Amino acid sequence: MKIKIAIKFGSNEITIYRMGIGIVAREPAFLAVQENKDSIKIKAVGKMAQKLLANSGLSVYQPIKDGEIVNEKYAVILLEQILKDVIIDKSIFAPIYALVSIPSSLGEEAIYKLKKVLSMAGLKNVEFVQNAVSVRENLDLDPQTNIMVVDIGKNLTDISILNSYNFNFGRMYYLGGADMDKSITTFILDNHDLTVSDKDSEALKNELASLYDRDLYTLTYTGLDENNKFVHHPITASEVKVAITNVYDKIIGFIKQILTEIPKEIYAQVYNSGVVFVGGASNIPGLYEYAKKRLDLPIIVHENPTDAVILGAGKLLSKDGYLKINL
Repeated sequence: MKIKIAIKFGSNEITIYRMGIGIVAREPAFLAVQENKDSIKIKAVGKMAQKLLANSGLSVYQPIKDGEIVNEKYAVILLEQILKDVIIDKSIFAPIYALVSIPSSLGEEAIYKLKKVLSMAGLKNVEFVQNAVSVRENLDLDPQTNIMVVDIGKNLTDISILNSYNFNFGRMYYLGGADMDKSITTFILDNHDLTVSDKDSEALKNELASLYDRDLYTLTYTGLDENNKFVHHPITASEVKVAITNVYDKIIGFIKQILTEIPKEIYAQVYNSGVVFVGGASNIPGLYEYAKKRLDLPIIVHENPTDAVILGAGKLLSKDGYLKINL
């Protein structure tokens, strides 16, 4: 019996869905190895490897980033290790089919490189779809209706327009959740005279960020003052909003610009069907109201923004006739 899996390569992590089971792996795309002159010893994969970034005795690589292969050799090893855990059952010798969901503007050369690495990792039967095609599978729409999909990830924002038969527009911007983390770090330094890491700012964002006006929910964080002493200081959701709205405003600006570039007949359909937001940075409370106020369009925030792509790709595993990337 054939094993069918869907794979999503995010900004910093790899997510795998197995047909009949669901999401079976979600791992940061990190690999920790001990390198000697004549050998390589794998020490950790995924979350455990990421925790070893500061270990001076090991080499920690991120061989896949933003859907692209950065280091072929270590990308193969990383995928082999993750797949070994996913396919480790009685059907291990069954043929495997993989549907890979990728950002809309990933170039042909990058896709071929990804296909080569997947083949070297043991996945010979592979097809590709754009992330927006996967997302659309989760939406109850007329097949001929065009909709805009805005996928806000950690490093990238991927904006696409498509119906069930045609992929009509795709553009990728290097802007996302990581930029919000940096904005929070800068805001705290400028307004509280304290230093925090982008990692701590990300934790504050995940816990506190909101796009609602006058959100007074408060947390206390720890930062370093000018004397390198740890100081505890309160920060409100409204302050975090001030720090991160520049990123959301830029994304709204991208959407408005794209709407001026597309043909009138496609614009008319998007005007009626709207914009659907997915990706980790679409989890923020208040995004619907924030976008609705700034865009004269129907707004949909996916009920599960983080997993909208992989769950849609998982549904596509049992279908035929959807939009695939022809190589």
